[in-house]
Amino acid sequence: MSLKNKSAKDLLNLTKKLVPPLLPQFHKGQGMCLDRFYYTGAPYFAAHAAAVFGADLSHIICEKNAATVIKSYTPDLMVHPYLYEKDNVPDHVQNIDEFLESKVLPKVKSLLSRIHVAIVGPGLGRDELMLKTLEIVIGYLKEKQIPIIFDADGLYLLSQKPGLVHGYQLATLTPNVVEFKRLADAVGLDLDGRNPHQEASDLSNLLGGVTILRKGAVDIIAQYDQVIESNTKGSDRRSGGQGDTLTGTLATLTAWGESYKSFLWDHDGDVEEEDISLLAAFGASTATRVAAREAFRQKGRAMQATDLHANVGRAYQIVFEEENELFE
Repeated sequence: MSLKNKSAKDLLNLTKKLVPPLLPQFHKGQGMCLDRFYYTGAPYFAAHAAAVFGADLSHIICEKNAATVIKSYTPDLMVHPYLYEKDNVPDHVQNIDEFLESKVLPKVKSLLSRIHVAIVGPGLGRDELMLKTLEIVIGYLKEKQIPIIFDADGLYLLSQKPGLVHGYQLATLTPNVVEFKRLADAVGLDLDGRNPHQEASDLSNLLGGVTILRKGAVDIIAQYDQVIESNTKGSDRRSGGQGDTLTGTLATLTAWGESYKSFLWDHDGDVEEEDISLLAAFGASTATRVAAREAFRQKGRAMQATDLHANVGRAYQIVFEEENELFE
């Protein structure tokens, strides 16, 4: 099915088909489990946005000193202090590689084996040991065919080593303008600045078919030569943390898309498997823009990330449950 010439309203109607019904036979965790790596504010916003958007379980795997802070934000998330930066490795450790293989990765992989989608990057930092750990984890996620959402420092790692994601079509990258330029430079893509749709498509092709959600005044979503855009009215005020909220909602929709593929519930099969990542990105972008719009309506220039975040649940209702005129 080609999405290229469909209206925004048609795209939303297809995206709605990915949302699983609330059936009594579903057990907790079938809707989705998440996992992510990083520090405090960014992982909180991403993980909690996923939860209030509809994820059953959200886990945060983080550096040990970040765990207490993140836990203080909410009791709703499961926080696992499994990761280390180079400077925080215990003094008695003589061989860091051996410590990583024997003490860190077994716990991380045990948790990863139970999730449906992973977000990597928000708040991660660029510590040498953290990035090395992430490389190994990305390989494990690919081996297990778990979808990955890349943002922030996860995108920085890919700009240094694009081969880590090349050809992995269960990956979605969410670059802003600076991050997009870094990725383009990494794969030798010359940006002409005249046709952002073509640039997004070219980047997807050069990375072997990953989905690109290029954030901007209009969000451009591409996989190979399929390109759609999300331009629902958002907020006139841009606040930090909006990208983290986007990755959280995107992870939930991506997980629901995986459940749709496996016919976890009875449906008509109208959505083609190759369109699911594009539709998930479109739905997440639309919902995040609506959340920002609602927050700005309430707070104006005083709007902060917490205000946007508080409207994620309401945005889900507006976009996926109510008859509205978003695209009229």
